[in-house]
Amino acid sequence: MDANDSKQIFGSWDGGLPGAGDISIDALIEDWEGFGVLVRNHVTNGVVRIAFDTHLAYQSRDESDFIGEAQRSEGFGHGRYGSFYRVRNSEFIARYLGNSLRGYTSSEVTHFAIVTGDQCIDVIALTKPRIEDLKDGLMDMAERSFQRTKP
Repeated sequence: MDANDSKQIFGSWDGGLPGAGDISIDALIEDWEGFGVLVRNHVTNGVVRIAFDTHLAYQSRDESDFIGEAQRSEGFGHGRYGSFYRVRNSEFIARYLGNSLRGYTSSEVTHFAIVTGDQCIDVIALTKPRIEDLKDGLMDMAERSFQRTKP
């Protein structure tokens, strides 16, 4: 195996926000339903929930921690979906499998990364996440809230 065989490779995946360039993480939610990330596109004002029903581990870090990893990797910054990646030969998966007593292999899990200008969310999961468009639901909630506050 040469050095490129073990190098991390970032490949894009569809995170539900078309042309996701200027995005931010609104919230990380871990509860009885699983793990989810609320992501906002500031150009379109679209909001999606990326719901990981089978997450095994996640980490949240700022861009200064991520930059060295991106420089050691291939494919970051390229791809159709901008901020949403699947990572092959993942350092995070290797670290997780090396420290976990769960009996998974690297072929059973997937590393998903959501990278914004100031934050990186890494998730290891057994299956692809569900993408839920929340814009209409958020607008309905805001309208109901506004109606309750009117005199």
